[in-house]
Amino acid sequence: MLPSPSILLQYLVIGLSMGLVYALMGLGLTLILGVMKLLNFAHGEFYMLGGYINYYLITSFGAPVYLAVPLSILSTALIGMAVERLTIRPMYFVEKPGDYVLVVTFALSIFFKQLALTLFGPFFKKPPDYLPGILEFGPVRISGNLFVALIVSVAVIFGVIVILRKTYVGRAWRAMAQNVIVAKLSGVNVYRMNMYVFGLSTATAAAAGVFLTSIYLLFPDAGVFPLIKGYIIIAIGGMGSIGGSLIGGIVLGLVETFGSAFIATEYKDIFGFILLILFLTIRPRGILGEKLELVGG
Repeated sequence: MLPSPSILLQYLVIGLSMGLVYALMGLGLTLILGVMKLLNFAHGEFYMLGGYINYYLITSFGAPVYLAVPLSILSTALIGMAVERLTIRPMYFVEKPGDYVLVVTFALSIFFKQLALTLFGPFFKKPPDYLPGILEFGPVRISGNLFVALIVSVAVIFGVIVILRKTYVGRAWRAMAQNVIVAKLSGVNVYRMNMYVFGLSTATAAAAGVFLTSIYLLFPDAGVFPLIKGYIIIAIGGMGSIGGSLIGGIVLGLVETFGSAFIATEYKDIFGFILLILFLTIRPRGILGEKLELVGG
């Protein structure tokens, strides 16, 4: 028996909402891949750090949510910029820097996990609800936390697109994505721009962590699955494409939601791996291909 249209609409809204929050992880990875031509295995740990900073700002320092959230995202971005400056930038001057960066970011991932375990313990934590209860929009019911996460995700994605299209920094990033040598010869300080893009990437991961940890739980290994989902998203959408990361996030969110509803909830995370295998087999370039286009796919 087929479910009613109202039930299908309910799942559709939830899937789209989760997909747009997931897209923040894919967006950050896409920025680093598109501009810096690097993979970041520590990206999930910035998701975790953003969640912890937000949690303690609210619970230990009594910061209101509207102040804790931007401070958490900004703090994580600053940490990301410091990480790029101190640990990743020296790799630019060695042979095959991409290989070294893989090792460095993997080591950073282990470091941040152990640091969180030492500072915060192995216990599961959950920040207070941003908007308690269930909201109703006609036949659609959505949790307040997911609704807030949806609104903020759309705002962050829109802000990133505005930065890329309308600012000098965004133009410099697009130039570097096309040809970093020409960009350098044109006067772009590529090292500073790399630091900025790494900071923005970690900020998008922190934004995802701030809101997804209000739906799921927060613990030292909390960034593992979001990182995996981020790479699944860019595999679905196409490496280096902002539009592809949005499409990939939405596809993953919808597949997980409908799969959990009609097959089994306990297999939710497996559906993403099935998607990954399908795309690597059928269309390894992703939906929008491999062109390193930062805006518009």
